[in-house]
Parts: sequence; C-alpha cells; structure tokens
Amino acid sequence: MMKKFAAMLVGIIFILSLTGFAIAQEKAKPVEPAKPAEPAKPAEPAKPAAAAKPEPAKAAEPKKEAPKPVSYRMGGSVAAVDVAAKKVTIKQDTVKKQKKVTLNVDKKAMKDLGGIKAGDSVNVWVTGKTVTKITKVF
Repeated sequence: MMKKFAAMLVGIIFILSLTGFAIAQEKAKPVEPAKPAEPAKPAEPAKPAAAAKPEPAKAAEPKKEAPKPVSYRMGGSVAAVDVAAKKVTIKQDTVKKQKKVTLNVDKKAMKDLGGIKAGDSVNVWVTGKTVTKITKVF
C-alpha cells in the first residue's frame, strides 16, 4: 500500500513538472505584415581617378617591448651536467609524455650545481631558459 502511494506521488509530481513548462510559456506575439520593398536607386556615375599622390612617410612606431620571460618551477631527474658550459639537462617523466630540457645555469645557481650529478632528483626554478635556483630533492 505504501509503495503504491509513493509511486503515485512521484508520478503526480512528474506530471506537474512537465505541465509547468507549458503554463510558463509566453503567448506568441502577432506577426506584423512585411513592408513592401523599396525600388532600387540608380547607381551613381563613376568619378574620375584622382592623380596618384605619394603617401607621406609614416611616423616611426614605438618599438614593442619583448614580453617578459616566464618564471616557473619544474622537477625531474638530472640527465647531464656540464659545468664548463654552464648547462644542465633535466629529464621529466609524466604519465602522458616524457621530455628532456637543456637549460642554461645562472651565476647564482652555479654554486648549487657543484653537489648535483646525473641521476639526482632536483627542483629547478626557471626564468625563460635560465635556471635561477636548483635544489636537490634526494
């Protein structure tokens, strides 16, 4: 008995929810009759071409500044360290793709590069393509 009552209650609510959309609709506005089209105007006669004038020299536009390099942090394992060339190659392994990045090392980050060798896991703070800070994770 209780199941029948609950089923009827749900059915009534469902039916009322569907009819609510029909009640809430606005009445359609009457359509206005279309206006008759105006006759086309005759085309104007072509004007004779003016003598070609040399264009004045354009004012020099101010040079746009180059966008600031993006700063970000990345992590990975060191694939190669070249202290003489001040470069480090970091390999990142992710679920979808792997990549190797070779970056230049800043003078400030060069002192931290001494204890890092290939195979170490590192966190690197990069600005553009230059390492600004490097820390060994383990």
